[in-house]
Amino acid sequence: MPEAPRDSFERTFPRREWLSGLGRTALVWSVLNGLLLCLLLLEAGLVASLWIDRGQLTVQLSGEEVQRFERLTGRIDVASAIEHPPEVPDAGGQAGSRGPAPEAEALPNTDGPATPEAAADRPAPPSEPVASEPPGPTQRVLTRSLFDAGLLPAVWRARDTWWGSGLAAVYRQFPAMRQNVSALLILLLVGAATWLAMVWCQAQLRSTCRNAALEVSARLWRQLHRQAMRLETEDLDGVSVASTQALFVSDIERIRTSLYEWLYRGSRYRWELVFLVVAACSVEVLLTVQWTLLSILGWYIVSRSQPRATRTRDLARDRAQHELHNLAESLRSARLVRGFGMDALEADEFQARLSRYVNEVRVQNRVEDNPLWLRLMAAMAGAGLATFLLFLLGAKVLLQDISPAAAGVFLIAYSRGLRSMREARQLPEWQTQVAVSASKVWRYLDQLPTVSQAVGAKFLQPLARTLHWESVTYRPPGGRLLLDRLDLQLRAGRTYSVISLDDREARAFAFLLPRFIEPQSGRVLFDGEDIAWGTLESLRAEVVLATADDPLLSGSVLDNIRAGRTEITLTQATEAAKEARAHNFIARLPQGYETELLAGDTALDAGQRFRLALARALLRKPAVLIIEEPREELDDDTKQLIDDTYARICAGRTVFFLPKRLSTVRRSDDIIVLRNGRVEAFGPHALLVKESPLYRHWEYIHFHEFRHDGQAQ
Repeated sequence: MPEAPRDSFERTFPRREWLSGLGRTALVWSVLNGLLLCLLLLEAGLVASLWIDRGQLTVQLSGEEVQRFERLTGRIDVASAIEHPPEVPDAGGQAGSRGPAPEAEALPNTDGPATPEAAADRPAPPSEPVASEPPGPTQRVLTRSLFDAGLLPAVWRARDTWWGSGLAAVYRQFPAMRQNVSALLILLLVGAATWLAMVWCQAQLRSTCRNAALEVSARLWRQLHRQAMRLETEDLDGVSVASTQALFVSDIERIRTSLYEWLYRGSRYRWELVFLVVAACSVEVLLTVQWTLLSILGWYIVSRSQPRATRTRDLARDRAQHELHNLAESLRSARLVRGFGMDALEADEFQARLSRYVNEVRVQNRVEDNPLWLRLMAAMAGAGLATFLLFLLGAKVLLQDISPAAAGVFLIAYSRGLRSMREARQLPEWQTQVAVSASKVWRYLDQLPTVSQAVGAKFLQPLARTLHWESVTYRPPGGRLLLDRLDLQLRAGRTYSVISLDDREARAFAFLLPRFIEPQSGRVLFDGEDIAWGTLESLRAEVVLATADDPLLSGSVLDNIRAGRTEITLTQATEAAKEARAHNFIARLPQGYETELLAGDTALDAGQRFRLALARALLRKPAVLIIEEPREELDDDTKQLIDDTYARICAGRTVFFLPKRLSTVRRSDDIIVLRNGRVEAFGPHALLVKESPLYRHWEYIHFHEFRHDGQAQ
């Protein structure tokens, strides 16, 4: 059963990784980014308040409010004015009596923090006795106006908010906040620093999310490489390798990019949304709830209407295509209609189908035209909703429930919150992209290799006497039967060419020897020993495949000949290259045996790659050598060198050719002709040419010069 996309995503990026390592680091950067965003909104609101209020504040203070004002702002000039109201001449012009205070009196802004010590330095008030207030319910309220007071208006308006005490503490501790120009300069500098810090946090968050996605991809690359080393030995025609390369290059790269988007957007915009909601609620909770509920209602209406119209349009299009197909099919019935005199019936049926098609197309056109009206209606509804929401906000400002600066902060937080919500809504799409690609990768990783080393496997001795295929049956995954209860016994120390009309049959026959593939039934015996019970290391040390199709290894020519065996000396590698007739072309390379080669490099032609593969195989001195010749056409000199190599290496060794040249077939001691998974013919070339029609057919389609001339034409 295929794995669910959500399960594939969870398997690719488990929750525990989100809460540990780079995931936890991303969480820290996300929270810090949200805090800096709220701080930036606060600073923007303070700047706007400073521009609007220009540091002017008119207060009406009574007894307890005086103490609160002094405690919040640290200013005692207003408190002093209330304790010692100015003298007013009486009717006789004497200054001894105190009349009612004027309605408003401008207080100059004091430089530096207002402290009780500073108040003590002021001149003492007149020593005349002060008339006490007559007892009664009326309490004296003093109205005073302050100018050039910096952030004082914002501090006083925020006195009842949860963040007002912090703002008041900043106002008390920094005297520069008490004057307009200095307060504006500091706010702008701090705002720029906050913005830079937020940009830096976002850059760190992006880097962390990229590294987390890269770690996941690297883990998948390692697992895919390890699995490919186990499975791709079973690939007979290269199709599986091509699909695995697509997984390696395309799907895991898609996982990396999509997972980065999911991590970054999920980390940043979710937390931004949380902090923006907090910022909006700090301005006005009820207003935030109203705007949020109405916005959700508008989004719900739009989101419900669009999918319904899309479904109706798609259904009408499908029905129209079906009716059009039926109309086209009726054109094939001309002979039947005219032969049986069904003209009138066919005309009526055609007209009915045509009418149904026209009706479905009209429905489709109507639905496709509807989006224009839907957009107009949505625009009108959106304008009406925006007008109502702005009315709610404007009413709060006019009723002085919130200040204009706070209203601006609310609008910024709300619009930024809409953007964060829109980005967060795309998270399921990125998660789905990760899950779809990951499901392909995990399906491949979950495959079990058919070839494995048996428990208690023993060391195999080199082949000395006979090879025996005993009722061997092999079918590749999802393919046809290639070997069908094949029985064959061969003598060791001879050369054999294995041919078939389907090259996969010959490959399957040969690939059983080093256990690159495993038969579904039957056994392969070396000197009577089942190779399935031998260690893979000992088996593959004695059975080596040499083919030009194997890619070059990244490294020097010497590294390609050594094939991982660092104990091999340069002298030993040179002797193997000479035996394979590869030494001369290696010596002509720019750095000889130290010339660097890259995987997939085309610097060497097919003949050179083949001779390099022969040198690599001969260095192991195997008892059984499987040689798959290059498919590309070789020049005469290369053919001569290869023939000379064959003459040297085949003596005293069991060699199986998967030939691409007729000369190789003819030089073999025996030829094994496979057909439908069984041995159709067996013997030397001279015998099979006379007695095997299948062999003659194979020789004709591969090597007959007139046939190839016809194909070339």
